[in-house]
Formats: sequence, C-alpha cells, structure tokens
Amino acid sequence: MSDLSRERRFLDTAASRGLRPAGGTYVEKTIRELSSFFSRSMFREETARRPGLSQKVDPRARVLVTLLFLVSVSLARSIPELLAHAALPLAAIPLSRIRPGEFLGAGFLIAIVFSVLMAAPATLNVFFDGTVILPLIDNGREWRYGPYFLPAVIGITREGLLTAATFLLRVLTSVAAVLWLTLSTRWADLLRALRFFRLPAIFLQVIGMTVRYTHALLRHSEETHLGKKSRTVCRTKVAAEQAWVGSRIARSWERSLHLMEEVSLAMSARGFTGEAKLIGGPWFGAPEWGLLVAVVLFCTGAHFA
Repeated sequence: MSDLSRERRFLDTAASRGLRPAGGTYVEKTIRELSSFFSRSMFREETARRPGLSQKVDPRARVLVTLLFLVSVSLARSIPELLAHAALPLAAIPLSRIRPGEFLGAGFLIAIVFSVLMAAPATLNVFFDGTVILPLIDNGREWRYGPYFLPAVIGITREGLLTAATFLLRVLTSVAAVLWLTLSTRWADLLRALRFFRLPAIFLQVIGMTVRYTHALLRHSEETHLGKKSRTVCRTKVAAEQAWVGSRIARSWERSLHLMEEVSLAMSARGFTGEAKLIGGPWFGAPEWGLLVAVVLFCTGAHFA
C-alpha cells in the first residue's frame, strides 16, 4: 500500500469518527502568553542587576521614596504641578538602565490605553456642562435618549479636557513610579524592604508564596497542555476534551494539597514557628540619604510650579 493511499485511508477514518487534526488553539496561546507576561512582570532579575544609579541604593530607600512620591502626586492639584512630578520618573528610568521597550511592556502601555478610555467620556459635555471647544454632533435642539437629556451640541469641553488631563497625569505618573520600583528591584529584595515598614510577617509570606505558586501553576498548566498535545494525533469531541480538562483541574487540586502538606512538614522540621527571619541590611548610608533628600526637595519644589 502506497503512502498516499495510507494517508487517504487515515483521513477517511478520522472524518468518519468526527476527528480533526490537532492544531494551535486559543487556550494554548492564552496559557503561553499569561505565563510569559507573569514571568516578565514579576521576575525581572536582569533589569534589577544592571549597574544603574537606583540599583546601587538600598531597596528600603527606594520603597520609601516611592511612597513619598505617590503621596506628593496625590496632593498635587494643578497640571503644572503634575507635569513637574512626571519629570522625576522619566529621569529615573534611563538612569536605572531601563529600556523604553521594557518599560512599556511592563504594563505602562496598558495603563495608557485604559486611562485614556476611562478619561475620554469626561471630555464631553454629556455628563458635565462646559464650554464646547470642539463640536462633534449638532442636532439643532436638545433631545432625549431614554431617561437622559442630551444637549443640542455634543462636543469636547475645555473643563473636560482639564479634568481628563489631570486624571491622566496623576495616574500615569503614579504608575511610572511603581514600575520604576518593580523594574529596578528584585522581588525578594522588595519583600524584604516592605518588612522594614513593620508590615505583618504573615502578610509578606502570603504574598511571596502566592506569587511563586501562581507562577508554578501557570507553568504546570502549560506543561500539561503541551504534554497532551504532543501525544494527540487528532482532536476528539468537545465532551471528551471537557472531561479531560475537569480531570486535570482535580489532579492539580490534589497536587496542590499534597505540595502544601509537604512544604508545611518540611518547614516545621526545620524549626519554622510562623515568623520569618529576614536578614536586615545596614542602616542608610550616603546614597540612601542623598536620594531621600533629593526626592523630598524635588517634590516640594514641584508643588510651587
């Protein structure tokens, strides 16, 4: 029997049984992208090890100046003040050897899109009255849409633009500062720095274990899916696929419980009593105090812009 006839017979058998060739699915792409995004966002060891100016400062000082900066941004009321505040993270990012593509890919681009979508309705005179500077729809008279009354001319107002600009500057400046902190600080160092602020140890332990186990779950899901795909010749019916997914979920749950028990027993065997002992670094030196003073002076001057 020739190879062509064998292939023809195989395809006829698959068609008679309602099978389809296995291929790339949205599930596979979603799992892969989630795992990749999570790994890039939470485990940025490369950027944290670069010889930038901020990487040479103690992580506790970085967390402290970030908190002070966020408080200062929240207290800013005018656009010039917010623009002055925005200059600080824009200057800190290149000084930390963080590339623009890495900064945008870490979540800043998503923050821009969502912030613009949230601020866009505020620019119209549909919700709040104002001086229309750019008419969009002119009906000649006021009209009603359901329970709402709409003005005769719908357009972008000056007051709406000021409100949207204030919102965008405040949100994006705060997001930029937080991303600078996460990109320039290792995850373990960040948790250790938070302990400096007297946060409950159990809270930090739960956060750290949640991040690690979420990463492990995503990796396990991706490996399970790829393992099944490598052993699948043709697709089966939807009911069979759903049954397989249900069995894998149950298996993952059993595996999580077993792993939790093993980790708990291992920690108890090594003398763990519920309080994590973190090794603290030396007190602030000249770089840390210099950063604190510079940020405080900059934020104070920004409020007089």
